[in-house]
Amino acid sequence: MRPPYDGPGPGTYSMMPDYHQTMMQVELAVRHGMREVGTVNVRHGVMETALVAYLLGKGFDYYQAVRIVESWERNETFPM
Repeated sequence: MRPPYDGPGPGTYSMMPDYHQTMMQVELAVRHGMREVGTVNVRHGVMETALVAYLLGKGFDYYQAVRIVESWERNETFPM
């Protein structure tokens, strides 16, 4: 699959993120969430995926992000 842009041009940022690197990082979070859905409800799996992806975007590596998110869980739920 090609990224939706060919390079800097009208309407694009001068420093667009690398499409393939971004997809590979997000794919790790999605796979993690899919594994979780097998043992918990769908909402929990989606929430965990979103939290891991958010932390990836903040600069944490995948394993750090998962450890942080898992530390936030209490009895397989995220307290609100």
